[in-house]
Amino acid sequence: GLFDVNVKRRNICIFSSHQMPSLALALVRGRVTGKSKDKACCELRVHLQANSCAILESASYPGHTVAFNRQGKVADETTGHAGLSKEFVVHVKGVFHHGAIILLNTSFCQALSLRPDGSCSGSGQQQQESYWKVHKIGSGLCMFESVKKPRMYLKIKDDQCDGTGTGDEYCHFKIEKNLDTGSVSLESVRNKGIYVGLLPDGQTKPVVNTGERNIFFYPQVIKFGREKPMGTSAAPKQEKEDLIEPQFQPAKALEPEPRRPSTPSPSKEMRNPQGGECPLPSDDEWKVSVLTGNAGTEASVALWIYGDRGLTGPITLDKDNRKQLFFPRQEDEFQVKINNIGNIYKIRIELDGLPNEQPEWNLQRVILQHLKSKKTLNFPENTWLSKNRDDREFLCELPVVEAGKPIYPIVSYRVSVHTGDLEQADTASAVCLCIYGTRGDSGLRLLRKTGTPVTFQRGMVSVFEVEAVSLGELQKVLLRCEASAKSQRWYCDKVIVTEAENNSEYVFSCER
Repeated sequence: GLFDVNVKRRNICIFSSHQMPSLALALVRGRVTGKSKDKACCELRVHLQANSCAILESASYPGHTVAFNRQGKVADETTGHAGLSKEFVVHVKGVFHHGAIILLNTSFCQALSLRPDGSCSGSGQQQQESYWKVHKIGSGLCMFESVKKPRMYLKIKDDQCDGTGTGDEYCHFKIEKNLDTGSVSLESVRNKGIYVGLLPDGQTKPVVNTGERNIFFYPQVIKFGREKPMGTSAAPKQEKEDLIEPQFQPAKALEPEPRRPSTPSPSKEMRNPQGGECPLPSDDEWKVSVLTGNAGTEASVALWIYGDRGLTGPITLDKDNRKQLFFPRQEDEFQVKINNIGNIYKIRIELDGLPNEQPEWNLQRVILQHLKSKKTLNFPENTWLSKNRDDREFLCELPVVEAGKPIYPIVSYRVSVHTGDLEQADTASAVCLCIYGTRGDSGLRLLRKTGTPVTFQRGMVSVFEVEAVSLGELQKVLLRCEASAKSQRWYCDKVIVTEAENNSEYVFSCER
């Protein structure tokens, strides 16, 4: 289902199979098939329609188009012309990556633009005054900064929609995909249910969604941004990742890239102050206290901190003399910078590079204290972490505890991974998964079972448990399969995530 689109001339393109590059989509005697991409039958003319859809017509045989019936089967002479569909909705992945430059088109030749007086209009030209820079602040949450006038953001406030925002919460928008039209709508995060809308004269206005097309925008990428999965380290280039959205929620599936806070790059390793007179703490300085139980570790310890506006991490908890850290029954303190991520609700602790002679670490408690206000957040926990024992995890998530109760529960998600029933579909390689929801993500988890190496067999279902602070309503999953000498590929049919506490089931179709 993936094609590399090569423009031959003007609106004539060749759709080469991404999986089998020597073949391309072809129309032969009215039937859709695959042929060698150098043949004339592979040249398809792309006709853009007034409803922003596209029709693929044979360049050699005008009038012959790629068509499908309502059940998705290839049309042929046995199905006739009743119920055929020849219009394709165009979707571009990665439009809203952090740092991307985009147009929010309102028609073939017009786009959302920022005017000199700070107002916005949907009748601007598709030129630089209509360019917007994307600032990723969460999964499906973005800010839009004018490229021509930096530090001026699209905002909805006080019943006004304009480009005079300063980057605060009034500038935060939820990207709502309209899959049936290939468009997006921008819902205000601060004013839920209110969208960026257009009046008949093109002026922007906060409106409610009444089903009209005045809230539809058609994004066009001028410059692609960058992607970094929320709560995970940057992925090596040779690894393959797939983001999968749930089948049951197509109308509001959010942007399939992982979250990114609207802050500078994740905090680097922070060290304790070493002597000297300390200046007054800034608003983003915190103290992290980690209490070790009966078993210590010399391993590196990484920390992620989640707030309702983003996350900070990974932060390596380190000092100049690492060998003096995390001794049994010892409390270690670190000073870190946490940029504006809103109200903190959970953290994640992970071991990295655990020495073989120290099989496990007993973590008793973590405390975060804001150095300026002295506000304290407690994360009590008596857990064991290990990278060497199959019956223990090497990371854990902890919710903030207030008045003796966690503000969000720890949830056990049952993950069923369905390997396809195809030749060479199985793999013995390591497979990792990250679950995304309306309340953050689970972090990248290695799928494994107690005491047994996992092989994803052809046509089989592999079941795992993933524990995380409640993620709210699930939105998507990220899969990563690392190629090895034994396995170079893997075909995943789908992933089903079940939350037993509220009897919810989410189906994420992969089919690749």
